[in-house]
Amino acid sequence: TAASKITLPDGSVVEAPNQKAATAVKAALSAVGTPYVWGGNTPGVGLDCSGLTKWAYGEAGVELPRLAHEQANGATPVSAGDLMPGDLVVWDGHVAMVVGNGQMVEAGDPVQVGAIRTENCGMEFYGFYRPTS
Repeated sequence: TAASKITLPDGSVVEAPNQKAATAVKAALSAVGTPYVWGGNTPGVGLDCSGLTKWAYGEAGVELPRLAHEQANGATPVSAGDLMPGDLVVWDGHVAMVVGNGQMVEAGDPVQVGAIRTENCGMEFYGFYRPTS
């Protein structure tokens, strides 16, 4: 549906699995450029990894836990081949959000979009999860 379509910063158009995931992705993308602040919860001021994903999903009315590794709790695991916009990429200590077209958004310094990966500073990779299914 039109409500689930998202235009990415590179101009490509992707479709999220549902309206809530689309809203979360659009919110997360709106925070690109926000400085990294540990424990940060405020787009434009400062965000950390789980602060970004928790805030973005909160904009869609979906409540996520505050800690990165806990954001997989209650979410549906998805395989790398089935990734859709809004899916979370979760490590033991970091979380990012798939935006589509092989890309994800995450709180680095600053919040930025990059290629989906499973390595992160030697952290244990937990997997991919869909909070909205």
